[in-house]
Amino acid sequence: MGETEIAVRYEHQNNSNYLVIEDGVEYDDYQYKMLKRNKPEHFLRFSSYTVNGRYGIYYDITSRQQMSKFYEYGKMNMEDVKSICVNVSEAVRVAEDYMLDLDCVKVEPKYIYIDIGTRKMWFVYHTRVNNITFSEGLKILFEFILEHFDHSLEKENIVKLYEVYQKIIVGDYDPFNLLKLFGNTQVENNYIGENVTESKEERIIERAIEKEIETVMPEEVVVETEVRADVSKVYRYIQTIGIIAVVTGVINLFFSEIVPFNMPFGMAVVFVAAGLAIISFAGRMKARAKHADSKMVMSKEGIPYKVQIKSKHTEGLSRHDRIIPDMKSDGEAEDVCNDTILLSDFTNVHAKTLKLKLLEEELIGDAIILKKETQNMIKEIQTDKYPYVIGNLEKMADFIIKSQVISRMHCCIYHEDYPGDNYMIEDLNSTNGTFLNEERLNGHEKRLLQNNDVIRLAAISFKVEIS
Repeated sequence: MGETEIAVRYEHQNNSNYLVIEDGVEYDDYQYKMLKRNKPEHFLRFSSYTVNGRYGIYYDITSRQQMSKFYEYGKMNMEDVKSICVNVSEAVRVAEDYMLDLDCVKVEPKYIYIDIGTRKMWFVYHTRVNNITFSEGLKILFEFILEHFDHSLEKENIVKLYEVYQKIIVGDYDPFNLLKLFGNTQVENNYIGENVTESKEERIIERAIEKEIETVMPEEVVVETEVRADVSKVYRYIQTIGIIAVVTGVINLFFSEIVPFNMPFGMAVVFVAAGLAIISFAGRMKARAKHADSKMVMSKEGIPYKVQIKSKHTEGLSRHDRIIPDMKSDGEAEDVCNDTILLSDFTNVHAKTLKLKLLEEELIGDAIILKKETQNMIKEIQTDKYPYVIGNLEKMADFIIKSQVISRMHCCIYHEDYPGDNYMIEDLNSTNGTFLNEERLNGHEKRLLQNNDVIRLAAISFKVEIS
């Protein structure tokens, strides 16, 4: 069954949100019966249906956010990455316990749903939604992680993450304990002996993989170390020249009787001054280089900081190309610096501006409306960054509405510079709905905003002003 024959959509029924996957083949596999009967952790609860020869599954995603949307509005740190690895490994162990097919556990970001409060992750189990294996899905997941990782953090974290990704690429990982990729052995000890009965061929392949990692991966860091060592030698040579000049000048000034060839007094003073200046210059240059090194991004010879790749597996995850290490893949990688940079990317000047004005007569209860940066009660939203999230959770929302009817991440506003300078609104799987001119948006549905439109979030309304 090809992926093109399967329909994927979102529906809202009775204050619940559902991911719906539908095709023309009945879902009678034993795996679905096993999941329905036991309702194991980390797998989305679901129900099946049949309508006019079409068969489908409703996955309950109420109060959860799709990973590809959740991290579109923020950056990951290393703790987030480790949390993802733990959740994936727990789902793998559950699948093993219930004799489920690991390749049917969907670990692509668009099929992972996060409980925002606990950060627990829930996975889609489907036998036909695509033909991607678990290992291929894990590569897509880590490409997404690399793109959304906060690259302003310590360089050691970035290097470590790329090393982990390279192990994922070559298959050098234990899906039951992905934390081992970060050097964590706490979980590893609980699963010693899992692969004792592996075949001779598997051991040969594993040794070959280990050999490749030992001979290729460390090599990428050595280049940068050698360059740093060469630069340090230059600083030492310059300082040595300065010290020699100072010593020569001082000896001619105060111990001229022991020098076979005396230099004039003025020349000796010049030598001392020049030597001190050279030493001072070398010290300042070394300090600047050390400061720059703390912010330095790995060079092309080392592990790359960012490169773009277009891959058939990355379509639909983001509007940007995936960011992955500079190595062979099914796409063609190129350095990011080759991209054209527009002045508008820096000035962020738009021909239009968007404001949302609160319709106070529609305000219910004791709702408190705040802007994240100011925490002051306001009655008007003027968006200044995109995507712009509106919701009840302070950590994730840019515009905060403290009300029980507002979801933690309720909706999001986008701005498209080209073409048309348009503004769009998207419902983020909210419980009580996002309405545009009294028409409810489906989950993750985007709609164009126009001047004088009325947006209603649950029961709180705003008027759109675009000028």
